[in-house]
Amino acid sequence: MGLFDFLKKEKKQRVETINNLDEDTVDKNLFIEEGDSLSEEVDMPVNGNSPTSIPEKSTLIDQIFDYVNQDFESRGYQDAIVQPDTHYLNENLELIRNDYQLIIDKATYKYKEFLTELDFHIATRTGMGLTEIVQGLEAKKKITEQHLAFVEDEMKAIRANEGKVQRIKLSYTKGFKRGASALSNSFITSSNI
Repeated sequence: MGLFDFLKKEKKQRVETINNLDEDTVDKNLFIEEGDSLSEEVDMPVNGNSPTSIPEKSTLIDQIFDYVNQDFESRGYQDAIVQPDTHYLNENLELIRNDYQLIIDKATYKYKEFLTELDFHIATRTGMGLTEIVQGLEAKKKITEQHLAFVEDEMKAIRANEGKVQRIKLSYTKGFKRGASALSNSFITSSNI
C-alpha cells in the first residue's frame, strides 16, 4: 500500500502545482516556437521603390496574380504628380517589368526545385510499396508541372511584351498620363492670365 500512497501523493502535488500556476509564470516559448514559420512575409520589390509584403504561405501563382492585380494606374498617377517627365515614365515602366520578371524567375526556380524533390519522394516511396502516398505525390507533381508551364508561358509573354505585363504597362501609362494632365489642368486654372 505504501507504493500506491506515494503515487497518489505525487499526483496530488502535480495537480496543486498546476493549479498554482498563472499565465505569467508559464513561459510562452515552452509551447510556441517563433521565427521560421510558414506565415513569414517575404519582401518583394515593387516598382523599384519599396517592397510589398506577400505572405510566404500564399502559392507562387497567388504571388504572381497579387502583383498583376495591384493598382498600377494609381501608382502612375501619383508618380506623374511627383515627376511628370517622359524619361521618368519609361524608367518606371522598365522597373515594373523587371519586378514582374523577378517574381516569375523566383516561381520558375521554386517549381523546378520542388519537382526534383517530388521525384525523389516518388522514387523512394515507390520502393517502399506505399502506393497511396505515391499517387498523392504524383497528383501534386502534375499540378506543379501545370503551374510551371503557366509560369514559363508568362516568361515568354514578358519577353514578347504581351499578356499581363502589357496590361500592367498600359495601366501605369494611363495613370501617368492622367496625373500629367491633372497637373496641366491645375496650372491652367490657377493662372490669372
